[in-house]
Amino acid sequence: MTRGTGGVVAIVGVILLVVMRPFGPVGLLIALALVLGGGLLVVAAPARPRPDPVAAPAPAPTPTRSITERWQRAIDHHNQVLGAYGAFELDPRMLLQYPALWDLSAPEVIAFHDSMEAASELRTDTFPGTTHAERYLEAVTELRSAWARADRFARSTGTDALDSADARDCRRALKLLNHADAAESAERATYLQQVLGTVDRLAERGVVRRPERARERLETTLRRAIEA
Repeated sequence: MTRGTGGVVAIVGVILLVVMRPFGPVGLLIALALVLGGGLLVVAAPARPRPDPVAAPAPAPTPTRSITERWQRAIDHHNQVLGAYGAFELDPRMLLQYPALWDLSAPEVIAFHDSMEAASELRTDTFPGTTHAERYLEAVTELRSAWARADRFARSTGTDALDSADARDCRRALKLLNHADAAESAERATYLQQVLGTVDRLAERGVVRRPERARERLETTLRRAIEA
C-alpha cells in the first residue's frame, strides 16, 4: 500500500466511525486512535523507489561474424566437400563399392554436380566484395546439402542399381583388392592387374567415371609390387 492510499483509507475510516458510532465513547476513542495510528504509519513509511525505465541498461547486441569471416568459413566448407568427394575418386574401394555416385541419371547426383560447378564458378582467391561473397555463401550452403544427399544415396544404393554383370564385376574387383593386401609381391601384382582391367571395363561401360586418380594409385601400387 502506498502512502497516499494509506492516508485516504485512514480518513475514510475516521469518518465512518464518527458517523456510525458502532462503539461507546471509550471504544470509539480507541478505534479512532487505532485507525489514525495505522494511517500515520503508512504515510510515514519510506516510499519504495521505482525502477527508472530510462536508466535500465540496454541489452548488449548479439555479436555477428563479419562477411569476410563467413566467406573464409565457406571456403573451408567448400574444401571439405571436395575432399570428401575426392576420397571416392582416389580410393579404388570406394569407387567399386559405391558406383552409384557416378549415376548421372540420379537426381541426387545431378544436383550435386550442378551445385559443385556453381560454387566453383563463384569461388575466388581473395575476398570478392559483399555481394559476390553472399552469393558464394549461398552456393556453398547448397553444395553441402547436395553432397550430403548424394553421399547418402551412393552409400544406401551400393551396387543395387547396376545390372547383374556390372555388380558382379564390382564385387569381384573388391575381393581381388582384399586378396592383394594379404598376398606376396608377385601374386599381389597379378591381383592388382586384374583389378585394373576390371575398373577399365567398368569405366568403358559407363558404370563409373573414368577413375584417373584411382587408376594412378593402383598403378603405383602395382609397380611397387612388381619391383619388390
